[in-house]
Amino acid sequence: MPNENSPGDDAPVTRTTIEVDQAVWRQLRSAAVAEGKNVSTKLEEVLADHFDVDLDDTDTK
Repeated sequence: MPNENSPGDDAPVTRTTIEVDQAVWRQLRSAAVAEGKNVSTKLEEVLADHFDVDLDDTDTK
């Protein structure tokens, strides 16, 4: 059963484990909470912005 961190089968996602500096994690988590998002969503936005990926374009996701 999907939860907020595991989209349905039709969503093109990759699950992974990463190691992140605690200060970076706290900043990311704080920003996500402030925006009412989960950390996965916020991290995806940050990475997409960094790599200039348009998340609205499903062909590049």
